[in-house]
Amino acid sequence: MYKIIEADNRVNYGVIDEPVAFNYKDYKLLNFFGKEIKGLRKKFAFHRFNFVGVLTDEFMVCFAAVGLEYLYNCFGYLFHYTDGLIYEFDVKGLRPGKKFIFPADPDEYTIQFKNRKSSCRISKSHQNGCLDLDLNMEGRLRLKGRFTYGLKSHSPLRVLNPSEPYRWTFTEKCSAIIPQSLEIIFKEKKLGFDMAKTTLLYDWSGGYMRRETNWYWAALSGILSKDHKTRVGANFAALTNESFYPENAFWINGKRTRVSRTIYDFDFKNLYRPWHVWDEDGRVDLRFFPMGERSEKINALILKSSFHQMIGKFEGRFTPLEGDPLEIQDIYGFAEFHRALW
Repeated sequence: MYKIIEADNRVNYGVIDEPVAFNYKDYKLLNFFGKEIKGLRKKFAFHRFNFVGVLTDEFMVCFAAVGLEYLYNCFGYLFHYTDGLIYEFDVKGLRPGKKFIFPADPDEYTIQFKNRKSSCRISKSHQNGCLDLDLNMEGRLRLKGRFTYGLKSHSPLRVLNPSEPYRWTFTEKCSAIIPQSLEIIFKEKKLGFDMAKTTLLYDWSGGYMRRETNWYWAALSGILSKDHKTRVGANFAALTNESFYPENAFWINGKRTRVSRTIYDFDFKNLYRPWHVWDEDGRVDLRFFPMGERSEKINALILKSSFHQMIGKFEGRFTPLEGDPLEIQDIYGFAEFHRALW
């Protein structure tokens, strides 16, 4: 098992394709001048989040759990490709407790949230090769599904990187995960969709991130319409961890191709204009066409956030290490611009 922190406080940076011992509490967090940070200051510096997106042929349902040691946030939404954002769920609270439970273990965990109107549960086990979702957002939007998902079967991208000299972040990304079972209900009505054209996009991250964290992010997941069987997925990020092991990869029928740094060209003043995402090696060349967004701005005493998650379609080309280039068209996904001070 891959131990992320050694006894000498050394962080085992790398690409991790095996189970991890996520012993983050053993890490001695240091300040700018290399002196140890203890107590609440260390506790509040650790952040974690889990994002899942279920993308069907008609709509997508997305949900995220964000665990800061002084604040929690659960949000989700239903986006219809024709009608746009038709439902949004967002709950925040101070100091996670019984209402919100988020274990810091990327391999084996159950995230739980419950209040008077809502209950949300994400359970994942790499050992058992499964991911279960049971989401009830205010009784209005409900999703229950099981997905086969494991290290050997899906080759997720798992990297451990320095965030800055004395801080680090672990992240796991995977895309185009197919469901074993799935039911989605909105306003007491069961929604219809084609299970054969439905996939899941997954993102888990945790660590001692920068006090000011910024990122560009692009991700997609779906089945190519030209043959109705080729599964494609991708995750690309910039402004995060390019110095060591990039958070960039795409998957074609579950086979992963890692990508070096990615480059983003978009209009800050008009995020609805097309985005261009590519890499220097020519393995990725994508255009993203936004259709809608979920956005939020927070300007609080100890927390600031400017968040724009654009929803839309990708087209372009992937070139794997082996095989011919693959043309991508009409695959749904996300492009995001996020600034946080947390």
